[in-house]
Amino acid sequence: MKIIKKLNKPIYYVLFTVIIIILIFAISNANRFKDATFNMSYISSSSAFDGHYSHVKETWSDNDVVDFYQEVGVFDMNGNVVDGSGFGDDVDLIYMNEVDNLTTINLDITSSGIYQFAINQKDISSSILANAIGIKINGEYPYEEARIIELTTIWSLSSSDFTRDRYGNEILPNSFKYDDFHVHNLYDSTALNSRPLQFYLEAGNNTIEIIHESGEFLLKSFVIESIEQIPSYEDYLLLHEDKEMGSDGVVTIGAESFTSKTNPSTRLTSINDPSATSYDSQYRMLNAIEGYSFRSGNDTLTYHFEVEEAGFYYINIKYRQNFLMQMPVFREISVNGSVPFQELTMVDFQYTNDYENKVLGDDEPYKIYLKKGDNKLSLRVVLDPYRNAYEHIVTIMDEITALSLEIKKLTGNTVDNYRNWDLETYIPDITDKLDRWIDTLDMIYTGLNTYSIYDEPGELTNISLAKNQLLKLREDVNDIPNKMLMLADGDASTSQLLGTVAQILLENGLDLEQFNVTNDIEDIPRPNANFFVRFFESVKRFFLSFKSSDYAVEEVGDDTIEIWVNYPRQYIEIMQQMIDSGFTDTYGINVKLSLMPDENKLILANAANRPPDIALGVNHWIPYEFAIRNASLDLRQFDGYEEVVSKFSPGVMIPYVFEDGVFGLPQTQNFWVTFYREDILSELGSFSDGDDIVIPETWDEVIEVLPELQRYGMNFFEPIAQYGGFKPFVATIPFIYQFGGSLYSEDGMSTLINSEENLRGMRMMTDLFTIYDLPIQVPNFYNHFRAGTLPIGIGDLATYLQLTIAAPEIAGKWNIAPHPGVYNEEAGEIERWAASGAQSIMILADTELPQESWSFIEWWMSTDVQVLFAQRLQTTYGTEFLWNTANLEAFAQTSLPSEHLEVILEQWEYAMEASRIPGTYMVEREISNAWNTIIFDDTNPRIAMDEAVKTANREILYRMEEFDYVVNGQVVKPYIVPTIYNIELWLKEGNYDE
Repeated sequence: MKIIKKLNKPIYYVLFTVIIIILIFAISNANRFKDATFNMSYISSSSAFDGHYSHVKETWSDNDVVDFYQEVGVFDMNGNVVDGSGFGDDVDLIYMNEVDNLTTINLDITSSGIYQFAINQKDISSSILANAIGIKINGEYPYEEARIIELTTIWSLSSSDFTRDRYGNEILPNSFKYDDFHVHNLYDSTALNSRPLQFYLEAGNNTIEIIHESGEFLLKSFVIESIEQIPSYEDYLLLHEDKEMGSDGVVTIGAESFTSKTNPSTRLTSINDPSATSYDSQYRMLNAIEGYSFRSGNDTLTYHFEVEEAGFYYINIKYRQNFLMQMPVFREISVNGSVPFQELTMVDFQYTNDYENKVLGDDEPYKIYLKKGDNKLSLRVVLDPYRNAYEHIVTIMDEITALSLEIKKLTGNTVDNYRNWDLETYIPDITDKLDRWIDTLDMIYTGLNTYSIYDEPGELTNISLAKNQLLKLREDVNDIPNKMLMLADGDASTSQLLGTVAQILLENGLDLEQFNVTNDIEDIPRPNANFFVRFFESVKRFFLSFKSSDYAVEEVGDDTIEIWVNYPRQYIEIMQQMIDSGFTDTYGINVKLSLMPDENKLILANAANRPPDIALGVNHWIPYEFAIRNASLDLRQFDGYEEVVSKFSPGVMIPYVFEDGVFGLPQTQNFWVTFYREDILSELGSFSDGDDIVIPETWDEVIEVLPELQRYGMNFFEPIAQYGGFKPFVATIPFIYQFGGSLYSEDGMSTLINSEENLRGMRMMTDLFTIYDLPIQVPNFYNHFRAGTLPIGIGDLATYLQLTIAAPEIAGKWNIAPHPGVYNEEAGEIERWAASGAQSIMILADTELPQESWSFIEWWMSTDVQVLFAQRLQTTYGTEFLWNTANLEAFAQTSLPSEHLEVILEQWEYAMEASRIPGTYMVEREISNAWNTIIFDDTNPRIAMDEAVKTANREILYRMEEFDYVVNGQVVKPYIVPTIYNIELWLKEGNYDE
């Protein structure tokens, strides 16, 4: 103890010194950020940007700004004029859709100069996707960004009083569109330019063309005006120098109480924070904005609040930013419809893992004038600080792709360390390109670093790594053909590293909990409750958690349908809401949904004689396994069955058929289509037909384009490559069915996988890899597609969502086409059969409410309900929550681009699942084993398939005996093998006898 006492005093001195040093360093860093200018002009211009807004804008002079305002009405427009009374208006309107897709305005301008446009429009589309237009000036697009300009849609919550579920928790309300006209400026759809788009108009007559790109909307007027001038904070104070501070007290606005949003995906969440504006120890309260949903450029939240007196106020934002660890995110702050001063156009929010307060202005808080009564506060996601960095990174990636193709064209994609190349002779500017990329990345790093309070932000590490790799390549440019993995082809290539940075720069999430408006900063409440309150609440929540049984399996009343649901809680909450208000209120039948995170529990519950009435969201093969064991109910016995089934693809019904009964229905449906990179394939002769890109439609056509793809070091992706040792039916049956094959004999007692048709399919399935050199192992097609090494291939819904949501750098550069197939000369068509099975719904055999359960399924799978659920899911949780319903009529109304929807629906005409018999799993396994032996052991396909048949037939007979179809080797009961043809026949005849 004495020794410790002696050390105490020196330790205090050391600690004090360390604290002082840390504070000085922190202040230094804070000042460095404060003094940083939000300016990315340090990056040298590239010719790749000649047609982009940022470059075109640089050619305009500041002297070109003019003072002007003109609102053009419908009578001065040339377009599809309609009577406004049909849309609840008393004036004529312009109606724009896919058919009536052009409106023109002739305008006389007295002075050449820079203008901005605004549009007075009303969104009348049923889609959650934004409407979009293009703008031409005198017959030409002024810059690339003018080709597609998304119009602002205003969304609101269906109710500000949140309803509670049966467990007492607040439920996310639905979002709906603002059902009236509103005026807004035109913004860059990429959201990289935070201010309204500007247009240069010459003096004299100008023609403005408004071109419909997507959606459906009404146009009332079009505004041409001078560009908005925002004062500095200093000038703002001078404009209000006669104003005084406002009234005492603090006005607190909960983040959950927003009045409007521009992105339906922006949603509320619940945080366990006793200091939140709404909090409950036991129940979930919607009391914060989920930052991930408030991350995309131009996303805007608007709040209304009142102050008792006009005057200056300080505004505090309680936030959490844990999306970018060492870089800030930015928001534009508007008050009463406009940005008060320049300093609020890009407000930074640095990283914090806990909620913190941020008073606008930080150390020198801004005084913001508010009028007496109602005021409006808006926060908009802005990406402008990262714009130039992002644009130049994407340009470098595009140029790397182009250089990679050029090198491979010269070398034939040959990697040979003993061969010398003279690239500089054939690509004279290769060294200049590398130097420019290196310099640009260096300047990007330096510029972005000014926004961070850290010396070496982790988010920028990949920029340094990419630059270092380019420096290594620069040392010997003639050796680049042997280092293509470092340049463009590898998972850690320069291109991939930059792609990761590009994605990070667009992820600007920000959690919000509350806002405070006050005339005294000292009155702002602490962002977190004190330690004792938090400790007490955590203990309280711990004990209350033992009482929680939200959506758990529990005893229900005799008159209640119990449904186990294999979907996340978010889905179940919306389902239960819809069921209570739509089904129970109509039919008088109670329904209890329970969360089923594991399908195996269904098997265990059935074994224990405690199954639910309905299982929803189970794998499409489960109903058959239950049916053959008399554990699921035949649905064909119910009235209205034919009407329900008529909404599905016939081929998707196959797995649910057992003997002459149908024991389940498809709930959702997958799709497999061809994904292709338009930007890459347009440069290859095999895919070009003039200005059009020609995508292979048959496997023979795929083979024809492979030489050119492979010459450039690229290839075609076939989904077999994404599976390991076992290749499931989803990967193999396209080749079986497209070549006219069948899996089983008519009586189901043996497999036919060694038939001539199936052998042709197997040869194609294996020749693609052994002869034509498709990649055998591709764990992640998405990554290779982004990188461009596999610019074309077959993917499913998961791939589609990944590319739509998580690949912003190739947005607009890819498309989809139907699955490759085989031309059938007799039918005169390309047969594109592919699996499409996903989740299903079934009634358990032990239910005591069979008719009530069928009434629920009939209601749930109806077109109107499926459309409503899909809309509710996306308007509540975001566009990434795409509901791929198996109801074709409902899916046709899904919020997808029309050209993509058309391709998917066309492919679903060839949806075909594998028939089920006892022993199906062995047929699936043996096809996979045969593929492996042919590929890796060079086995003759016929020999491999003959061996597969022997093994599979033994298992089939064994299983047929188990289920009493075979006794002592003799067939005693026929087995009906379902096919798409007898299913279609059953539908036509309205009965289900063979």
